[in-house]
Amino acid sequence: MSKEKQEITFPLSEAISFAVESIRRRFSRALITVISIVLGIAFLSALLTITRIVSALSGGLSQTSQGPPLYQIWMAAIALLVCGVGIINSMLMSVTERYKEIGTLKTLGAEEIHILELFLIEGALMGLIGGIVGAFGGWLVAFIMYYVQSSSPQLVLQASLSSIDIVGISIVLSVILSLVSSMVPAYMASKLNPVEALRYEV
Repeated sequence: MSKEKQEITFPLSEAISFAVESIRRRFSRALITVISIVLGIAFLSALLTITRIVSALSGGLSQTSQGPPLYQIWMAAIALLVCGVGIINSMLMSVTERYKEIGTLKTLGAEEIHILELFLIEGALMGLIGGIVGAFGGWLVAFIMYYVQSSSPQLVLQASLSSIDIVGISIVLSVILSLVSSMVPAYMASKLNPVEALRYEV
C-alpha cells in the first residue's frame, strides 16, 4: 500500500492543463477576476511610466524623479489591495463550487499538496494573464497620453521605451499577488475531507 502511495504523481503539465480547463469551465467568474487584476496592474504600470516620462521631460531635475506623489502610491496600493481581495473571493467561491470535484480527486489518490498545487497554478495563470494585459495596457495608455499632447514627442518615446522594464515588474508583481491571494483558498481546498466533500450539495 505504501509502495502504491509513493507511485502517485501529478506532473506539472497535467496540473496546468487541469487548471486551464477549470478556468475555461468557469470563464465568467475567471474573467471578472482577470479584469480586476488588469485594472489594478494597469493603474500601477501607468503610474510608474508617467513618473518616468515626466522626469525625462523635466530633465530629471524635478521632484518627480524621486518617484510618484504619496497620494498616487496610496491609490495604487488600494487598487492592488482590492485586486487581491477580489482574487481571494473568487478562489473561495471556486473551492465551494468544486467540493465534489476535490473529493473525487482525493478519493482517486490526490494528496493535499496536489490540490494545493492545482489552485495555486489556477491563481497564478489568472495573475499572469491579467498582469500581461494590464501592464502593457497601462504602459501604452501613459505613452499615448503624453505623446499626443507633448511638445517633445521624441523624448516621450525614448522615455517610454526606457520604461519597458516597468511592464516586466508589473507582470511579476501580478503573479506574486495572485499567488499570495490564492494561498488561503488553496490551503482550505487541500484540507477538505473527501467523504464530506462528496456529500456536499451546492
